[in-house]
Amino acid sequence: MSLRKALVALALSAAVLGGTTGCSFSSQVETMKPYTPSDGFQADYTEHDLKVRNVLYITIGDQSTLIGSIINTGKNPASVSIRYADGVTGQVTEKDIATIAGGRKYDIGFNGAPNLDVTLQGVAGGLTEVQFLLDGAEIKDADGNVERLTIPVVDGTLAEYRALLEQPTE
Repeated sequence: MSLRKALVALALSAAVLGGTTGCSFSSQVETMKPYTPSDGFQADYTEHDLKVRNVLYITIGDQSTLIGSIINTGKNPASVSIRYADGVTGQVTEKDIATIAGGRKYDIGFNGAPNLDVTLQGVAGGLTEVQFLLDGAEIKDADGNVERLTIPVVDGTLAEYRALLEQPTE
């Protein structure tokens, strides 16, 4: 084999090897990035010992509900409420959700738990904004900014959401 053929074969082998293993050259492995493995939104309020999981708003016609879970990771009870712009009047409204014992989870609208009867702004396929309150006070981040959640609005005509609209309300 000539030197030229050997160099071409070596270069081709290096290109194939580099092309098939190139993803491991980067330290930014995409599969290691955290994500929300659900349709809803999640948030961690670590300074306040509170986690919000899988929050979404389901709507169809004049029926609607907010679902999700709230976890109190602290030792003391936490009174949680929600602040939102009413979808009919536009007025900012607050509604108590529950007082959650320390170390407990509270479900809204599934696992046999009643729905939270709220009417939010937004249409199916879009997003809407809510704010959770802890013991009547706004939850703020480390920089003092008020924490607001932008959550998905999903279509209640879809089978996976339809049954959730039919739960009893609080």
